[in-house]
Amino acid sequence: MPLVSKTVEVQAAADAILAIVADFEAYPQWNEEVKGVWILHRYDDGRPSQLRLDATVNGYDITYIQAIYYPGDNQIQTVMQQGDLFAKQEQLFSVVAMGSTSLLTVDLDVEVTLPVPKPMVKKMVNDALEHLADNLKKRAEDLASTG
Repeated sequence: MPLVSKTVEVQAAADAILAIVADFEAYPQWNEEVKGVWILHRYDDGRPSQLRLDATVNGYDITYIQAIYYPGDNQIQTVMQQGDLFAKQEQLFSVVAMGSTSLLTVDLDVEVTLPVPKPMVKKMVNDALEHLADNLKKRAEDLASTG
């Protein structure tokens, strides 16, 4: 499956958006598909390095163990180490400050384990990516307007 990417303009500061992405345990508050997130390990600086995420997607209950990396000052990456439905799942969140707004880009690279036609997989991944980016944008803008 090729990499799928979505970029949205967010009416919030870049550091506020990254703080939402990095607050993994709060995901159920703004992404209704996520049922729970638990930090399993942390780096020496306290940032999460591995987590467990339970979700319900298209009627399937799924569990992932994900490694977390911070490849750049404005990036957070999750890489599935173990999980359901996918042989591979990697997400990269990148944020660029643009004055009073920011550009959020979410890249998603997946390979499914089920025999699903590629056009159907691409549509499912695009829909999931759209949902994730839109929910993250809404969360950041809601927090920015109340802050």
